[in-house]
Amino acid sequence: MATSEATRLARLRAQIINAKDLPTIPVLLARILAVVDGERSSTRDLVEVMQRDQALSARVLRLANSGFFGFAREVSTVSRAVMILGFGSVRSLALGVKVWDTFMGDERGLKLTELWEHSALVGAAARLIAQRTRAADPEEIFTAGLLHDIGRAVFALRFPAEYTKVVYAAARDAVTPLVEHERAAFGIDHAQAGAWLGEAWALPVSVVEAAARHEEPIAPATVLRPWAIVALANRLVHWTDLDGGAIDPAAEQQLETLGAGGLSLPVWVELAALLQGQKSDLRQFFGGSA
Repeated sequence: MATSEATRLARLRAQIINAKDLPTIPVLLARILAVVDGERSSTRDLVEVMQRDQALSARVLRLANSGFFGFAREVSTVSRAVMILGFGSVRSLALGVKVWDTFMGDERGLKLTELWEHSALVGAAARLIAQRTRAADPEEIFTAGLLHDIGRAVFALRFPAEYTKVVYAAARDAVTPLVEHERAAFGIDHAQAGAWLGEAWALPVSVVEAAARHEEPIAPATVLRPWAIVALANRLVHWTDLDGGAIDPAAEQQLETLGAGGLSLPVWVELAALLQGQKSDLRQFFGGSA
């Protein structure tokens, strides 16, 4: 039984990830990943790679000059951004943007801009939680949060008409979650699809794990590893009206159940207020090229 299931998944993986509908990893993204993984990678290596993509550089500089990082000084070049924000921050921004840009150039059916906006908010929320709890590197977490739902983009491009129907059906169903609708339609959910893409593109382990596990239940006393922070941020963003301020009671229940890192409803209210203030900056960041 286990062998037949593994065979089924392997066949399904090949049908989805190797399909002509999906983009292959761009050369520039591969170069960014080489900088991410390279033990001897330097600021100059990252700057040289990013300067080959003016739109990417412009978007990173736009966010660097916003209130998101809280710097008052003007950042006019990528090298200056690395100097002020840090190598890790700029590297994370470049990686997250380039992965999404690869998919955003070919929207079919599902509005990927809305998915990108949600993902950016989850990335920002995960970053705030990581900063507050000191449980993980905030910039690594930001990238993992930014890419946690990339499997939904995979479905949107691989099965445009079918996935639009699945999303609409899930939106009308107050009982059955989206992942169950996905499993019924495709045999896997978007978390699995995202993990497969991450593995195929050799994305960082923290990104792949967050994509694979962000829909898992967060059990009591769960250690706030990167995937759990992203999963928590994803739920809290879904449960919070960042414009009106209303928070679903499920958020308090989840935080009480987790009981970790000093997180509580008052703490989330504080972080949500910061996140609400970052929305306009994030919108400029994911709003397209300069």
